[in-house]
Amino acid sequence: MSEAGILAHFFSTRDQYRGNAEEAIRRREYRKASELLWGAITQQLKALAALSNITIGQHREFFAFLRQYAAEISDETLYLDFVSLNALHRNFYDEIIPPDAFPPFYEKAITYLERLEGLIKQRIEAKPL
Repeated sequence: MSEAGILAHFFSTRDQYRGNAEEAIRRREYRKASELLWGAITQQLKALAALSNITIGQHREFFAFLRQYAAEISDETLYLDFVSLNALHRNFYDEIIPPDAFPPFYEKAITYLERLEGLIKQRIEAKPL
């Protein structure tokens, strides 16, 4: 599959997860919404990694990739924000985020997705033709 095809797959899956998360939020199903938001973030990260010919197949590989990538671009907060957003993934299993505390996690997840989108665009624009 071409790079464009791989990216399109990750973006499509990301959008599906995000849409399903929005629906779960409307139904006040925050545990489910948490995992769907986490899924959207990980799909966006897989797209970013793919631009460097890196395939992420295991949960811990997201952390390793981001630790290295954040160091490369001198932006430690990119990694630290991801670590804190991992609470969304944990929330699905352990319900650690109370419903009244969910909105800030949602906002942080959306901001993070937008931040990753900007990094992907920069990466694509910087690629030689």
